[in-house]
Amino acid sequence: MLPSRATWAYPRPPHPLSGVIDQDQARKFWTNWVRREIGGNDMIQEAAVSAALNELLLGHDNQAAADAARNTARQLGGGLSSVSATPSTATPVTTQPANPPIPAPGVVASKIPAPLSPGKPMLARPWPYLAGAAGLVVAVILVIFAAQNAHTIGCLVGSTELGLRKTRLHNTYVRTFNRDTAAIDACKSVECERAPKLEIVAALKTYNDGLNGLCWPDRYKADAAALVQANSALADSVNLWADASTSDEDDSRAQVVSDRLDRRRAADAALSRDLGIRSATPAPSPS
Repeated sequence: MLPSRATWAYPRPPHPLSGVIDQDQARKFWTNWVRREIGGNDMIQEAAVSAALNELLLGHDNQAAADAARNTARQLGGGLSSVSATPSTATPVTTQPANPPIPAPGVVASKIPAPLSPGKPMLARPWPYLAGAAGLVVAVILVIFAAQNAHTIGCLVGSTELGLRKTRLHNTYVRTFNRDTAAIDACKSVECERAPKLEIVAALKTYNDGLNGLCWPDRYKADAAALVQANSALADSVNLWADASTSDEDDSRAQVVSDRLDRRRAADAALSRDLGIRSATPAPSPS
C-alpha cells in the first residue's frame, strides 16, 4: 500500500507561459497578426509566430517580437506577398494592429503582452523588394526541402513550442498519476490496487508516444531519450507491482517503484531545464 497522497501525489507544474492571458490567447493574437501583416504558407506563419513569442519570453518588447516574426518569414519565404499590404508607389501607410484581447473577469494578467505597434507591415518597407532573385532562390530551396522532409519538419519548431508540447504531455500524465495514486491509497487489498496501477503504466506509455512523436533537435536528443527510458523503467516496475499477490510482495515492489519514480522525475526536470520550462520541486518519494 502507498503512503498518504500528501507525500505521494505529484505536484502540478506551473505553465511555462504563466501570466494574465493564457498561452492560447497570446498565440491566437500573434497568429492573427502574422496572418494579416506578413502572410505566407502555414509553415512560415507558424515559424513567425513562434519567433515572436520567443522574443517576448526572453523579456524583449513587442517591436522586437514583430521584427523577429518578419525576419523569420523573410528567411523562410524570400519575397512573400503580405495579405495586408500591396506594393505601390504611394507613400506606405503604417498599419496599427487590433487592440489586445481583454481577459475575462477573474483571469490573471499575462506576462506576454499583445503587440502595441509593431510598425509598418513587412511589404510597406523597401527591403523586401531588394532581396530579388537571391531571395526567390532561397525560398524555392526551402520549399523543396520542406516537401521532401515533411516527416521531420517538427525539428524546425523552436524551443518555446517544444516546451509547450512537452508540458501538455507532462500535465496529462500527472493528472492520471495523481488520480490513480489517490485510488491506490483508498484500497484495502492488493487486488483493489491493480486497476489504478495499470492505468499509471498506460499513462507513461502515452507520455512516451508523445515524446517520440516530436522531432528533437540535436541539443535536446540526449535528455529526451533519457526521459523516455526513465518513463519505460517506471512503467515496468509499476506493471510488476500490479502483479503483487501478498502485502509483503506489494511493499517490496513499491520500494522499487519509489526509486524509479525519483529517477523519472529527475529526467523530466533535466529536459524541462533544457527547454526553459520552470519545473516544480517534486514531492517526496514514498518510503
